[in-house]
Amino acid sequence: MYHLRYRQVHLDFHTSGLIPGIGSKFNKRQFQEALKVGHVNSITLFSKCHHGYSYHPTKVGQMHPHLKFDLLARQIDACREINVRCPIYISAGLDELAAFANPTWVVKKKDGTTYKPLEVEWFVRILRFNSPYLDYLCAQTEEVVQRWPDNDGIFFDIIGTHRDYSDDALKEMKQRGYNPENDDDVASYSEEVLFRYFKASTAAAQSVRKDNPVFHNSGHISVGARKALSHNTHLELESLPTGGWGYDHFPLSARYAITQKFDFLGMTGKFHNTWGEFGGFKRPEALRYECGAMIAYGAKCSIGDQLHPNGEMNIDTYRIMGEAYAEVERKEPWCDYVKPVVKIALVSCEQNQHRWRGGHAQSVVADEGVGRMLLELHQPFVVLDEHADWKGFDLVVLPDTFVMTPAFTERTKAFLAAGGRIIAAGSALLNETQTGFAIDPGAKLLGRSTNDPDYLVATKLTPAIEVKSAIVILGGAYEIKPTTAKVLAERRASYFNRTWEHYCSHQHAPDAPETVSPAAVIGKQIAYFAHNLFSAYRTYGQPLYRDFFAAALNRLLDGKLPVKTNLPTTARINVMEQKKEKRYVAHLLYAPTSTRGKFNGNPVEIIEDLIPLRDSEVTLRLPRKVKGVQLVPDGGELPFTTKDGTVTFNVPEFTAHQMVELKY
Repeated sequence: MYHLRYRQVHLDFHTSGLIPGIGSKFNKRQFQEALKVGHVNSITLFSKCHHGYSYHPTKVGQMHPHLKFDLLARQIDACREINVRCPIYISAGLDELAAFANPTWVVKKKDGTTYKPLEVEWFVRILRFNSPYLDYLCAQTEEVVQRWPDNDGIFFDIIGTHRDYSDDALKEMKQRGYNPENDDDVASYSEEVLFRYFKASTAAAQSVRKDNPVFHNSGHISVGARKALSHNTHLELESLPTGGWGYDHFPLSARYAITQKFDFLGMTGKFHNTWGEFGGFKRPEALRYECGAMIAYGAKCSIGDQLHPNGEMNIDTYRIMGEAYAEVERKEPWCDYVKPVVKIALVSCEQNQHRWRGGHAQSVVADEGVGRMLLELHQPFVVLDEHADWKGFDLVVLPDTFVMTPAFTERTKAFLAAGGRIIAAGSALLNETQTGFAIDPGAKLLGRSTNDPDYLVATKLTPAIEVKSAIVILGGAYEIKPTTAKVLAERRASYFNRTWEHYCSHQHAPDAPETVSPAAVIGKQIAYFAHNLFSAYRTYGQPLYRDFFAAALNRLLDGKLPVKTNLPTTARINVMEQKKEKRYVAHLLYAPTSTRGKFNGNPVEIIEDLIPLRDSEVTLRLPRKVKGVQLVPDGGELPFTTKDGTVTFNVPEFTAHQMVELKY
């Protein structure tokens, strides 16, 4: 497995041919000083950008017309002198020069267009990997690895499947037995083209050294697309929280990545919003928290920057970056070669998992709903794809749009037979035709209610839920009749659905007094929610929905939760194990976020103030008996108690990120 360094920079350099003086202010000493100030030990440098220009002499492509020297070579030499790795960036899916010179190399949409010529958009001329462009790209790549045979890896960007209706694509689809009029066939063909690209470009990147690191970036790591992921030597999880991803995207992505065979890094940005923002700066407090979160979830760190066309490094950026990376450097010994300590798994409900889904995609809504509930309840978990084994977990969560295929039915039955427990919602336990339960939750399926909205009502099995009144939930529910299970939550219907003839007040009708089928049932091993509880939580953010989930979690685990703590719901906790060092490392995270303005229609979620948390009480349920507890890296023994497989300690105060070492 390729082993990544911890403190990386992704140095964007997409530079218009209209700008003069490219690299005119590049200075090796200033470049090195910036990296030292930033505590950087790896930086991704540009061979070719989205504009299509190379930043070194080339016989294949075109060097930037206003660059008078070999900029990439001088950057690499500067890095080598101070022991900084320097992977090389090649824009694959975008190349403006190639697109304008060869219009037939551009993906044609179903409506016959390739792009809107007069609209100012981001780069929109996507190159076809089923055209001679792929040969051109591979030739550029081979030229780079031959020029720098000791390179530290190739980073290919803008990778994805594109439904191409160009004349060549239509002809090839028919030759290969695909129907261009069938969307599924076109999707399958685009997947075939993608793997053609993976094979050719990876071979080009490794044409000089078979072990050369390679990563194909599309802005999102696809859950379950293991065949596609296998063309990488490591993973880079692009997730700029202020650029539209938000602060809860990375934890979910990382909790899937850590189940795979790769070393991986998290990639945030130094920008106020996202890529390409010259003069945009993030508070150092935000980077301190973001880098703390990356190492807490088992990732290495990467911060995106963009080099000014004149080649001068922005020293303010690296001072801000250095505040975060100085902390990371001190913490690295407790973060490398780790495995998560987890007993709860979220089984992703993404469909067609074998297919690659990129382009800054978010996880599906139901997955995100489960993930946010578990994060806010401070319960460590991992995300499993359709290929993963459920052995070793105490409880799995099946989100409300999960499809119980025959294969999953057998896996679920085996998991239950071994003593496992399940929380499911919506259609998750139903058979594929949704005519009955494939997995019996101790209830019979009666059908689908036509009422929307509904109301949840707490019962004696949910004593911790303080609101005893009816709680509105939209989206409808399945009607069920308990057989062996107990009623966890009652359901009430509204007087009527809202129409132009039937309406009440501003939103919907109130709850009617009649008794209807339950909202949730629970047995010894299964809790089932009849509504799309997780999607509703992600969509509407009602904390009471999480309370019902917490009640089910507590009852199924007999109150023996992996973590108990007084941390606020906005704080995060994760537990890792370093077997060689015979220790667990608990990571505590906290930073308040706020929304300031919008970018591309999305609110910009920022961190500006780091507020200390005091007297954080933590109880962990761990496999091994703990012999000592201390704060790291600064030391400081903590008093602790052990009881029935748990260890309890108190962190007097921490800011942003605190690690606690538990020796066994």
